[in-house]
Amino acid sequence: MLLEITDIGHGGVGIARHEGQVVFVRGAIPGERVEAELTASRSRYLTAVVCEVIEASPERVAHPWPDGAAGVTGAADFGHITLEGQRALKERVVLGNLRRIGGQELYETALGLGFSVAAVDDTDGWGSRTRFDVVKLKRGVGMYREGTNELAAITSMPLALPELERLIFDPAWDRVIAPGTRLHVVGPASGEDVVVADRVYAAPGREAAGHIWERAATEADVYDYRVSAAGFWQVHTRAPSTLLRAVMGAAAVSPGESVLELFSGAGLFTVPLAKAVGDAGRVRAIEGSQRAVTDATANLAGMPWASASAARIDERTAAKVSADAVVADPPRAGLGKKTASALAKAEARIVLVSCDPAAMARDVAELVAGGKTVESMAAFDIFPHTHHVEVVTALR
Repeated sequence: MLLEITDIGHGGVGIARHEGQVVFVRGAIPGERVEAELTASRSRYLTAVVCEVIEASPERVAHPWPDGAAGVTGAADFGHITLEGQRALKERVVLGNLRRIGGQELYETALGLGFSVAAVDDTDGWGSRTRFDVVKLKRGVGMYREGTNELAAITSMPLALPELERLIFDPAWDRVIAPGTRLHVVGPASGEDVVVADRVYAAPGREAAGHIWERAATEADVYDYRVSAAGFWQVHTRAPSTLLRAVMGAAAVSPGESVLELFSGAGLFTVPLAKAVGDAGRVRAIEGSQRAVTDATANLAGMPWASASAARIDERTAAKVSADAVVADPPRAGLGKKTASALAKAEARIVLVSCDPAAMARDVAELVAGGKTVESMAAFDIFPHTHHVEVVTALR
């Protein structure tokens, strides 16, 4: 079907209309005319993927990695757009969600704060990932096609550090890892690159330690972290330091203050927050993963005024907040309305790190409805060539 793409929506989909129905189109850019193939029909909308571009946007480029394109694996679903165009679309998506979910006033607040999506380095965005997941095939590795359980073989991963490409495409893995095994490929800040499968490997057949070492820096300090090789860490080489600086600046904690951190992971923010409040202060970190708590506890060694514990985080947790500042870095689903509403009642500065624009808009709207005021909102392009974006919001 021939479609006119009029807007960009959540998830990086182009928006069009066909015979009165909304169509969400993968691989499209606003302003384009495209021939699209229908992929699903719902009662309220259709989904489709671009199969031919009739009139291209000035921001369209040839995709450097066809295997990663929208409609294939989708691992680089914005790879057909210039970096400047990608960031402009991400800004449009965030602002659109703020207006649609949070309302006109919240949208205007973001505009007044000069909201934009910032680059985190001056590269072309390729070769920047320190982590990615693939599935072992009988020969080589593959990724799932978008929205299916079908595996497609891949022969390159240009999003990742070149050394990780060389590691995972070594044919010797065929003799070591069983087909169907999920592989988590990791390039730590220091030490050997590893592949996490049934165990941790530094090379085909050669096992490695279960932990790796990562690093992040502020303008004044450098921090080293012990992290489980299978654990969570930011995927872009610059992301840990970029987010750390943004969060510490927004939290603005002082010696002697108390901090509650929710969804604290291995302690990326916890350790610098503990150093900032000093032994006269207190930092309490809560995380759902016991593995991450174990790492965070190790990283907090020597700072008894800071602790990490494993617990469920919900509105009951938020209702018990007693701290000068709260830092929350929830998963893609965000805090949720009930937790955000309960957290808004706390007499605390709040820093919210969000990786989903719709969840961010809902959470911030709930915090504002509960009496908080947005002081700053900054977005960072730590997922170049994808529709994802990270937003750090400070509220008082």
